[in-house]
Amino acid sequence: MSLLENAIQKTKNEMLAELENRLWQRLEPRIEQALLARHMSIAELAQYLHVSEPTVRRLIRERTVPSFRVRGQIFVRQQDVDEWIRKQVEEGRQIDKHHAS
Repeated sequence: MSLLENAIQKTKNEMLAELENRLWQRLEPRIEQALLARHMSIAELAQYLHVSEPTVRRLIRERTVPSFRVRGQIFVRQQDVDEWIRKQVEEGRQIDKHHAS
């Protein structure tokens, strides 16, 4: 590759990185808003977690998973569920490390 071709490629890469950065800055708030707006019913959460509806109801009753009601129907935000799952995974890693030592 010639010096000119290298310079062109470098400029292309820099421009692409700048465009990706600008695009991400515009999309990130929209993505976050969409995630915050996503909610699930008990049946949907049971399917999402691959557990029974009574198990989901117990998790909600014990306040293990945050929930809210709309006209008596119970919902959970997917973001809250995903955060709870992340914490469960992290706790499992901590237990594994403890048992490994």
